[in-house]
Amino acid sequence: MLKVLAILMFISNTAYAYVDLNLSYTLSMRKVEGVETDENPDPGSAMTTTTGYLINWAWFMWEYTALEFNYSKTTQRVVDDREVTITDDGGDPFIIQEVDQVIITEVNGIGIRQAFANRKAKFIPSLAIGYAQYTTSGSTKYTTKSNDDDPEVSEQEQDQEVFSSSYASISIRYKFTQLMGLTLAAKTIMPDFDTAQASSNVTYSAGFSWMF
Repeated sequence: MLKVLAILMFISNTAYAYVDLNLSYTLSMRKVEGVETDENPDPGSAMTTTTGYLINWAWFMWEYTALEFNYSKTTQRVVDDREVTITDDGGDPFIIQEVDQVIITEVNGIGIRQAFANRKAKFIPSLAIGYAQYTTSGSTKYTTKSNDDDPEVSEQEQDQEVFSSSYASISIRYKFTQLMGLTLAAKTIMPDFDTAQASSNVTYSAGFSWMF
């Protein structure tokens, strides 16, 4: 144990040992209006709200290469109150009044980051690749109505799924001061190491970063 501590202290005292800490938050909202007709003057809408945050900690043990740890959590909620009427042959109509769906995604990653400029540069582009644990969960609430009955609410839970995955990210850091900067990044997750899913799981982020 003492040998390990001694090695870490030696590395931390080298010329290139420093930490790059990045914190990012995302918020997006999108609304899609229903199609208004004479029979349906109030068609409702679908509202999608996405919030998330990212913590990225990189330990540069060499001038351009770092060991990177990251964690992110994203919550997406879709509320769709555009009514859908389902009519079976000879049966009573069944109306879906609202669908309220929540999807939660968490990613824990560890990898290697390669910078393409030294820490004193104004702009520092970098590339990171590594292993990630990709977890999804969520729930869906349905508000339905049949005949003249009162609306009923039912909820369906989504089983939590965990995937061993790989990730890749590119970023560029703009330095404001010696310690503080702004980092823009794009990150893709490939569940089950399936590169075909790379374009389906891309997250863009912007946030402040500190070097110390």
